[in-house]
Amino acid sequence: MNKKPLVQYGWLRALLFVLLGFPLTFVIGFGIDLLLNGVYAYDYAVGVVPITSYLQDYLMKFSGFILMVFLFRILIDKSSFYSLGFEWKRFQTDAWTGFFTALMILFVGSLILVSTQHLYFTNAFFNSTQFFAGVALFISVSFIEELVFRGYLLNNLLQSINKWWALILTSVLFAVLHLNNNNINLLSVLNVFIAGLVLGINYIHTRNLLFAIFFHFGWNFFQGSVLGYNVSGIETGSCILQQKLIGSQTLTGGAFGFEGSVICTILLLAVFIVFAVRYHKQKPLTQN
Repeated sequence: MNKKPLVQYGWLRALLFVLLGFPLTFVIGFGIDLLLNGVYAYDYAVGVVPITSYLQDYLMKFSGFILMVFLFRILIDKSSFYSLGFEWKRFQTDAWTGFFTALMILFVGSLILVSTQHLYFTNAFFNSTQFFAGVALFISVSFIEELVFRGYLLNNLLQSINKWWALILTSVLFAVLHLNNNNINLLSVLNVFIAGLVLGINYIHTRNLLFAIFFHFGWNFFQGSVLGYNVSGIETGSCILQQKLIGSQTLTGGAFGFEGSVICTILLLAVFIVFAVRYHKQKPLTQN
């Protein structure tokens, strides 16, 4: 359904989404929250939030982004929702590459922490309800956040400006949107920014979201639901492996999770460089 966009410039469409789509989503989400709960549902600063409650709360507040992206894509971009990058057949290898790259970073980083006696796994516990709630939660998080940041914002910026500037700008915004998370500091902000670079490096060359969605899901799910770290400062208390961190928070990530560790910084940068070199000679695909 490719037609002439209602707003000509991609950078302006991205800006309009930030200025209109973000506030509208938050207003709608918090409005629903107040109607159903009477007050703001959970204060994540006070401690552990049951993952089933966190799932409900997340969907209540942020699933509106799917509607906003759909409306902007159809009404403003005059293009199809599918063209944001959901093709599976040609990109399934990219999807699994993203998933296993996330796992590799987490397991290598955890192995380093264990070998240096900064991380101990003290117990293991499996609860099927919490496990599948974790799967549902992190599928939702990865799909919604990648749809917004890589699918809509990066997609539109790529039509107006240099691909590297587009990638940097969306990664900065991705980091800024995490500034309200618990226990965040300068190193964790830097790591979230670099994670944004990693999540977008495939998209600027393929215009497909599968790598980013699978990487994002694998990262959050195995970090939180399997290995027992906090995820971007949020403690859900639903992990399979119980862990204890000892020593410098700069090394362990502390209460923010592995994303607050300098080891994470090094591994994410290494992965980004590998993918950047891999794609160096490739040209971005034209927008569908």
